[in-house]
This record gives sequence, C-alpha cells and structure tokens, in this order.
Amino acid sequence: MQQPIEMSYRNEAPIANAFHSHPYYEIYYFQEGECTYLIGDKLMALRPGDLILMHGMTLHSPNPSPNAPYIRSIVHFDPAYVHQLLQAEPAAALLQPFEELRNIRIALPEAERLEMERMLSEMAAGYRSWQWSSGSRPSRLGRFEVRFLELLQRIGEWCAEPVSERAHGSSHERLVQDVVSYLEAHYRRDISLDDIAAAMHVAKPYLSNLFKRITGTTIFKYLYQRRINQAKILFRFEPQRSVTSVCREVGFVHLAHFSRLFKETAGMSPEAYRKRIAEIPNSKEESHA
Repeated sequence: MQQPIEMSYRNEAPIANAFHSHPYYEIYYFQEGECTYLIGDKLMALRPGDLILMHGMTLHSPNPSPNAPYIRSIVHFDPAYVHQLLQAEPAAALLQPFEELRNIRIALPEAERLEMERMLSEMAAGYRSWQWSSGSRPSRLGRFEVRFLELLQRIGEWCAEPVSERAHGSSHERLVQDVVSYLEAHYRRDISLDDIAAAMHVAKPYLSNLFKRITGTTIFKYLYQRRINQAKILFRFEPQRSVTSVCREVGFVHLAHFSRLFKETAGMSPEAYRKRIAEIPNSKEESHA
C-alpha cells in the first residue's frame, strides 16, 4: 500500500481466491452477493449489510459465489495515519475497536446500513481529489479526511453497543469452522488428513470436498498459508530469529519445503523477506480485496 489509506467503493471485480494478510487495518462492508469469508480462525457466511473490522496481519480470504454479483466496499488504512490527523488520545479512541475487538463482524440493521452507504458514498466522492493532493498535505483536514474520521467515530459507537456474532447457518459451516479451529490449535504440529478426519469423526474424502466447497481452498493450502503467515509475523516482530528457527516454530518439518512455499506466497525467499523487514520496518505487503 503506497498511500496511508486506500479505498475501493462498491467494487464488483472478480477476485482470485487467495489467502493473504497485510499489516494495516481494514474496514470491509459487504453490499451484495453470496460470500463465505474466512478470517483468522473464524468462518463467516456473509449477508448484505455485514461490516467487518480487521486487525493487521490476520490471514483472510473471501469465497464469493460465482452465481451472484460480489459487491463490497473496502478501506485499508495505516493506523499511524490516524495519529497524523489527530492528537494521541482521540486517535487511540478511534482505533480502539480494531485493536481490542480485532476481527469482528457487525450485522448492521436497515437504518445503520443506509447511514453506512451514505458515509462510504461521500468518502468515495472525495477520494480521487484526496489522492491527487496527498503528496502535499493541507494545513487543515480536507473533505475526505473528515468523512474518514466520521466513519471511524460511527464504527466506534456501533462497537460500544453489544455485538453478537451470528451463528453458522448450517451443519456444514459448523463442521468447517471446527476444522479451522482444529488447525489453529495444531498448525505448529506435523498433522495429517487422517488426524483431522479422526478429530472431526468424518471420512477424509467428505471432509476434503466440503472444506473446498465452503472456503474455496483445500485444507492443506489453508494450513500452509496459516504457517507462512505466522512466519511473516515472526519475521516482522522477531527479526533476529533465523529462518530455520522460524521454519520449525510454525510447523514445517523440512526447510526446503518451507522456503519453496514461502517464496511462492511472498515472492521472495524467507531470508530475503527477513532482511527486507529488518531494513524497512514499516513496509507494506500487497493486499487483495
């Protein structure tokens, strides 16, 4: 992310299903379609009007239905940007929902949905002019900055109310959620499909096919991405760790396997990534909608 904040309003573009993470925060608003979203260890069957707040470096991937439009609005922002716009105390208050609740979904009622649509529309109207002027910041807040801070303030008010996570709608979704929870608890171990199927008390082919249908990826692609994401986190916050140490810590048995998958995911070797993070602590990774 080249700018401290990026916005995509009512995006209808198809996506390549791929797990990814990024060190900045995300506001994701689902507007139309059918989509299952896997965020960290939570599987969410989305409905229009769902608002998701994402904390940095959480592995996530949407799996929209190919038979319906996939319309969403997304705001990515660096939390440091909020501190640039405001004094420390009000900035910390606006960021509190992201840092305390982390990856949470809020199902907005009709009135709040209309309000959310209005705020996003007004932000989008000022976003292009903000992009052109972002190289030379004005001495006072512009239209886009004001609307962005208004959105954060309103999100904070919604989060101050009791927030309940919607239950999974089917036994299939509950089973896949159980698999994700199992992988989250055991990804550092050398686990097999036999282990997972035995823990779930279902047949391996059934489990594999169901997981792929609900999430859009395979069990082991998810497991490997979870391990690679954890490796990125360790490199970011413990840059003194060796590649071999991180490889073992996140559950890979063979260093060559870890290095190959890491390069496929990050576009560079683990050692090159570790050095880049150490040299540029605030570097941003590529994002996907």
